[in-house]
Amino acid sequence: MKQVIFNFKTLADRDAFYHEFAQQFQLDDKFGDNLDALWDALVGGIELPVSIVFKHLPHHSRDFQPLVELMQEAQRELGKDVLSFHCEHKTQK
Repeated sequence: MKQVIFNFKTLADRDAFYHEFAQQFQLDDKFGDNLDALWDALVGGIELPVSIVFKHLPHHSRDFQPLVELMQEAQRELGKDVLSFHCEHKTQK
């Protein structure tokens, strides 16, 4: 299964995430920078199966929470064997 990692240390906001998502999955300019376009891509616009990993996602960020919820919903809809999603957090001391 192909794995795609998004490092949120380098993604300032959702627009930056959408841009990175489009690049990682080689989507054309028609990809809209919004949750509806992301959903459409996940359930029919990208090559599956895929494992998507969010690294260093800030726990406190309300801006990114809708992305997490959408990824989780897509995983439930498609099944973990088709779309696997998880967040990797590092605890700072």
